Amino acid sequence: MYQKSSKILNRFEAIFSIGALIHFANGIVPLVLTQGASEGDGVDLASFNLSLIAMISLLIYCCAFLLLVLRWKKVINVVTEGKFIWLYVLFVFISFFWSEAPDKTFRFGVYGIGTTIMGLYLATRYSLKEQLNLLTWTFATVTILSIVFAIVLPQYGLMGSIHSGAFRGIFTHKNQFGMIIVLAAVIFFLKAIDGQPRSWICWLLLGTSMTLTVLCRSTTSLGNLLLMLSLCMVYRIFRWRYEILVSIVLGVLIIGIAGTLLFFQFIGTDAFFEAIGKDPTLSSRTEIWHQVWEAIQLKPFLGYGSAAFWDGLKGPSKYVELAVRAEVAYAHNGFLDILLGTGFIGLSLFSISYLFTTIKSLLLLRTSNTVETFWPLLFLTYLILTNVSEGTLAALDNIFWLLYATMTFSLIAAQKQQYLDANLGLKQI
Repeated sequence: MYQKSSKILNRFEAIFSIGALIHFANGIVPLVLTQGASEGDGVDLASFNLSLIAMISLLIYCCAFLLLVLRWKKVINVVTEGKFIWLYVLFVFISFFWSEAPDKTFRFGVYGIGTTIMGLYLATRYSLKEQLNLLTWTFATVTILSIVFAIVLPQYGLMGSIHSGAFRGIFTHKNQFGMIIVLAAVIFFLKAIDGQPRSWICWLLLGTSMTLTVLCRSTTSLGNLLLMLSLCMVYRIFRWRYEILVSIVLGVLIIGIAGTLLFFQFIGTDAFFEAIGKDPTLSSRTEIWHQVWEAIQLKPFLGYGSAAFWDGLKGPSKYVELAVRAEVAYAHNGFLDILLGTGFIGLSLFSISYLFTTIKSLLLLRTSNTVETFWPLLFLTYLILTNVSEGTLAALDNIFWLLYATMTFSLIAAQKQQYLDANLGLKQI
């Protein structure tokens, strides 16, 4: 009877986790609620009732908390070690005290705490290997559903208006789909090279995800895909001896910097952007960044409160919109959005948390020969890449923050496990 109950609970947790990951990736529900609206078609997204998204998130938070209670002893050993991620999330929450929009910031802070709790649950419930399997199932589901939507419901699966025909699958925008499908490709590649039975399925999924990246017509996503798949192989050097590793890293940095400077000196930035189909302002991003930086300097230390800056012509964002003469929903740069929300204090807290997590990922990669140990460093790299021209860092209710929180706590748990294994080995000797 106990074994049967345990199997039912395990299956529920797997389905719950996959559903939660798809939800925080903003898949299906936002697309359905907005009735397949596309950028540039004149539809005001504010006119749609999106409260169902918040209700689902709150339900997930409650379930995650209850599941954490079932394993409270294991949770306590991990939760107390992630000081800086909790300090950052707490700072985001208390920013409603000085926020330009206190109610909005308070809600955002609650979502941030809830999503971090969900990340803690995934980290304490599943090992890194199990997380890789879980993500494979998640992204395989996303890939298949996206193809189904594009074929069966093209008004939903494909964009209209100014991006007519661009593939977006179960997401509201092609760029959003592009960010997720690149992440999926990395997972499929890691599983494919793991040498497990039926690896051909992962190779097939990898080929499909690469094709869909092209079909979504996102130059940034295509570039990130090529870079991330290259890094899957390049990061093997971190398992080499230190003297060889340092020499190669320094050599690559020197050649890379010199090559970049020479390229832009003789080819020119205009020619480069023209070759990749972009204008030198990166679709007006540089103009937005300039205006955002001006706004940051007015409140550099504490910011305007999380999620409080961007409110069209009603909030502080009106000066940015008037300057660029266009509607702007976010800074198109995650670091600038953090500065807008919580200032340099918030950015410093996040940076310290990110630095410690990256160091732990490097140490894990050097002390293990398994495929799943590549995943933390690859994800942390991708997190930076996606936030150069998009903004996923400042939003604490999406899959990127969820995976970052999961990674942070998972690496703490892995470090503790290695310490216990080492002590057990010494006792046996």
